[in-house]
Amino acid sequence: MKLFTGNELRDLIIAILVLAGIFSFPELDIFLITVVIVFFSYALHELGHKFVAKKFGCIATFKLWMPGILIGIVSMFFRTLGLGLVFVAPGFVEIMPYSFGRWGFKVARLGKKELGLIALAGVGVNIFFAIFFKMFPGEIFKQLSYYNGLLALFNLIPVPPLDGSKVFLWEMWIWLFFIFITFLTVFIF
Repeated sequence: MKLFTGNELRDLIIAILVLAGIFSFPELDIFLITVVIVFFSYALHELGHKFVAKKFGCIATFKLWMPGILIGIVSMFFRTLGLGLVFVAPGFVEIMPYSFGRWGFKVARLGKKELGLIALAGVGVNIFFAIFFKMFPGEIFKQLSYYNGLLALFNLIPVPPLDGSKVFLWEMWIWLFFIFITFLTVFIF
């Protein structure tokens, strides 16, 4: 199974480089280490969505989202002026509820549970890495843990099209549990 098509790989590389630039600005001397952090925090998040969507018989394709990149770049400049957080949404996994197989076209049935599980897969990757990297000493592991936790918290906001809205609509108690775990990981432990 091929993880990404050529176009997806191109879009993912662009998204990673843009995010690394936004996060490292204006200290561009940390750009390369930020690329590593963004890879673990963002690329594997999107890969989580793809794997679970494919398990449900869907076509899942990573797409670059230019408005998200532009908003991210503008918010980067506001952050350098001390005017808030950075908004980052350079791409997304588009899920189409069908697939093509050996015997033709197959439609997948996606309810609230399936959509919630697909959304939770990406967030789950970030929560796992936030907890995993917290166990190791050193600044790079601290940053990996922190950025994964922040990405999980951001994606758990229950506002469409963020992942949290799909998890919240599926099961509010699961959403609350993951918010609680992520909050503890980022701000307490």
